[in-house]
Amino acid sequence: MSVIFEYGNWTRTTHANELKGILREVWDQRLFVNSEEELTEDEQDKRYQPFLKFDGEQIRANNYVGFIQNEDEVIEIYPKVFRDLADAVERKDLMLHHIFYWFSYCRKWRFPFTRATLETTEIDQFPELIINLIAKQFFETVSNQPLVVYQPIEEALKTPRGSINFKRYINHGLSHGNFHIIDCDHEPFSFDNRVNRIIKHCSRLLLNQTKFAENLRVLQDVIFILDEVEDTVCTVHDVESVSINSFFTDYFLVMESCRMILAQQLYSSNPSDLSQWCLLFPMEYIFEDFFAGFLKSNFSHDWKVEYHKSNAYLVDNPRVFQMQHDIFLTARSNPDRKIIVDTKYKVRDTKFKEDLKKGVSQGDLYQMVSYALKRGCTDLILVYPNISESQNEADRFEIFSGFEGHEKITIIAIEIPFWSFREFHRLDDKLYSIVNKCLINIIGSSTEAEPRELFV
Repeated sequence: MSVIFEYGNWTRTTHANELKGILREVWDQRLFVNSEEELTEDEQDKRYQPFLKFDGEQIRANNYVGFIQNEDEVIEIYPKVFRDLADAVERKDLMLHHIFYWFSYCRKWRFPFTRATLETTEIDQFPELIINLIAKQFFETVSNQPLVVYQPIEEALKTPRGSINFKRYINHGLSHGNFHIIDCDHEPFSFDNRVNRIIKHCSRLLLNQTKFAENLRVLQDVIFILDEVEDTVCTVHDVESVSINSFFTDYFLVMESCRMILAQQLYSSNPSDLSQWCLLFPMEYIFEDFFAGFLKSNFSHDWKVEYHKSNAYLVDNPRVFQMQHDIFLTARSNPDRKIIVDTKYKVRDTKFKEDLKKGVSQGDLYQMVSYALKRGCTDLILVYPNISESQNEADRFEIFSGFEGHEKITIIAIEIPFWSFREFHRLDDKLYSIVNKCLINIIGSSTEAEPRELFV
């Protein structure tokens, strides 16, 4: 097993060409790409994949975290915010806790697991942890709320049942002299339905993949509960065609897990084989989605939080260069009070405070000024992840308009507590305090939100 970090050191692999093929196939499926964005010419190339850089038999991670499994080779990729910590590799369990904490606030990048399930396991291998969470999710759902639904069946019978399908009866029965065999469509109330067949098939895939005793036991229990369900090979298209009654809410997340499994079943001639699969997530989007979800969960009482607001163009004539802000805040008490928030998943230099630019790139500042000019918004926030256990104070940039200097644009660069090895259990509380302080300084009044449950 190899443990690497985003933009970390080069690592040797034993199956470079095969690994390239797997990653190109994953990219072709576009599972982890924002479908609203246009692909560049390079991204449309059949040989393109953005996950790893290759140099002969060596690999280096780009900006995706997760894992890649090819037969017995497993590559785990962790965020760059942990890259320079001396004991990061020895504390993989804590890094995984951070990743799942971030997922808990994500809205666009929904992950089909609850935060509580992670606290009950000590598994520190990314693939086995995912299998463990899915197995427990399957078991709890099928044992606590067995799904019995009307299952559409097309069947040739001697005694009519349901409705007669005359088209099939003419083609299959009359034309072959089988007058007594009647093609019927009916919907029996059955435990042996498509949803349970998908769950059982995915359980068998994971059972053949895992090596952990606990995972083996839980998956075998799931298959035992679904003993009356027919063993059939299922695909991701079966998941997409499933319709579930809103009463069975837990099964929506179960189907998301099944989609995640079946969409990654690559290069396999054996329908029960999952020896090559991966889960990869772009950290720029995770950071952005996490912070937007945090604001929506904790500050929506006082602020209207809009994610990827894109109803304006930078150029009016011709109408081109559509703007898309990461996060757009509007005060509920005063709709004229607006704040543009832009997340930057960048690890600034440890000595950035000694630089007058404070680690902010010129391009990022230009972008923020153009947003402010077009929106008529004078308050903007740049959000960076923390680079150490202690938080750096916010930096302030003031830009006066060249049009007689009447308008002043204020850009605040803040560092949020995105991770902590010493006080992970207090991360949620610390993040709330930092963001609340920033908003108070901008608007000049308290933005206390409703009481909320802290992540522990």
